[in-house]
Amino acid sequence: MKSSEILLTAFQDTSAEQLVKGVKGCQPLLLPSDKIKDSVLLISAIDASKVSYIFAFGQKPNIKDKVYIERTAREGEKTFQTGGDPERMKLLLESYGIAAQLSDNAGTSYCNRLYWNGLRHIKTQGIAAEMIFLHIPFLRNISDIDSFRKGIFAALEDYMTGQF
Repeated sequence: MKSSEILLTAFQDTSAEQLVKGVKGCQPLLLPSDKIKDSVLLISAIDASKVSYIFAFGQKPNIKDKVYIERTAREGEKTFQTGGDPERMKLLLESYGIAAQLSDNAGTSYCNRLYWNGLRHIKTQGIAAEMIFLHIPFLRNISDIDSFRKGIFAALEDYMTGQF
């Protein structure tokens, strides 16, 4: 992956951290699971670079070997939709054998807060970047982390190069 084009984020001490740590050519932004600091770090990273794609990873309980692609971040009744193409992401993940589901519920805590603040910053500042939030299972619910990682990042690579 071209690290100049992509920003990967993951919360520390989660399955998401384990997933992104294995990606060659990218330095992931590891977040401390602090609702304020996480967003400050994300916005600083966006502003400090010229990324085209931001893929944020969080973990979701009660799923196994599956990815939830979040389309929406919420704050009360207000919403921000991703500027990316979640339907295409779903097809790409499935083409690599990764079960995927579209979702409009990024949660009620850290994941949603990060997604909301990231999307809001991109849209209000007119930044030409796409952000998609992907929920993955807890580590114990991933049968083979290496195969899972390989499939996810092959799909992300195809997504960025316009394949499929």
